[in-house]
Amino acid sequence: MFEAEFPQLRSMTYLDWAAVGVPPLRSIGAVRAYLDMLERDPASAASGAAQAAAKQEARAALAPVLGCSPDRIVFTGTSTTSAVQVAVDAVSPSKGDNVVIADMDFPLFYVEAKRLSSRGVEVRVAQNADGDYEIDQFYELIDRRTRAVMVSSVMWVNGLRLDVAELAKVAHEAGAYVIVDAIQQAGALRVEADRLGLDFVAVGSQKWLMAPYGVGALCVSRRAVEELSPPRPGYLSLAVKDWDAFWADPSKTPAGWTQVEEGALKFEYGGTFPPLSLRGLAASASLINEVGVERAEEVVLRLRKALVEELEDLHLEVLSPPEARKASGIVLFRVPGGLRENYMAAVRLRSRGVMVSARGAAGVWGIRASVHFPNREEDVEALGEALRGLRA
Repeated sequence: MFEAEFPQLRSMTYLDWAAVGVPPLRSIGAVRAYLDMLERDPASAASGAAQAAAKQEARAALAPVLGCSPDRIVFTGTSTTSAVQVAVDAVSPSKGDNVVIADMDFPLFYVEAKRLSSRGVEVRVAQNADGDYEIDQFYELIDRRTRAVMVSSVMWVNGLRLDVAELAKVAHEAGAYVIVDAIQQAGALRVEADRLGLDFVAVGSQKWLMAPYGVGALCVSRRAVEELSPPRPGYLSLAVKDWDAFWADPSKTPAGWTQVEEGALKFEYGGTFPPLSLRGLAASASLINEVGVERAEEVVLRLRKALVEELEDLHLEVLSPPEARKASGIVLFRVPGGLRENYMAAVRLRSRGVMVSARGAAGVWGIRASVHFPNREEDVEALGEALRGLRA
């Protein structure tokens, strides 16, 4: 179905979307078109109008994927890291507050927690049990001094999908904000930021969104817009309707530059942003929207089920949670042996054209395979054949 968009997939078995996505041809074409424009007409390519158009197009395409209105999507920098940092700084936990994180989460949250702890913020950590969490574990850590709960909606190591809706309910009852890293979810599974009541949803462009590196985006809730201030506005945060006219206006003076954007846009990165990455993201998100987020999730979970069955037929240990409600496009498994044997197995699989990764955190480790809607059942079968070949 997607061969025309993904000719690259004909030459390999790509099961590593959780590491980096494969961009469709339309995304590559959008980037090339911008570079061609930059070569032919650099003034137009770099104009305020061109940058505004690139942002508007990317916002509109990303909104259905994240499940929120375009006016509450802001671009914060080049990655999920920048988006999470904007959210954390906006929430601004202070001495005497606490934040809650998960031990199996991506290192980004560890780094943010360490930064906050140096200010006197208490860091509370939910401990996984065999790669799983229950909401009760978080409930026991959250109290009236909890300023933020910071988690990934899908865990990067084993693909555990958290019940972030229930987590948000518990956090909000205590008056806390919820900051969700959805980079391992957006594009493959429904996010539904508004319906689930999530205060901040951070994503990066380069994984399941199948876009080029270079975009960090943040969906900001109405509550956060009303209650919080932007942590570090820049010059592009100014409420200017026509930047090209603004630059030529002789009446402007730094002393008078006080009015910043209202609404969610006040959280947007206030410096120059790469239009080529935005255009690539808009093109990739348009493909996801053509497929539909519900249909994409259906295909991902069907392929995930086939992948688990293939691994179980090979009598391999599957370390991702078995419950359907906790499933994502990521499956973690182990071949016989220890950590080194599994690492080398991942290397050997890649040498045979089957793209997977070795991953581990908080005592959970193995070979990570990830399936996306451009995959086919033949890719799952190819992994099975390659694993059988390792035994020979």
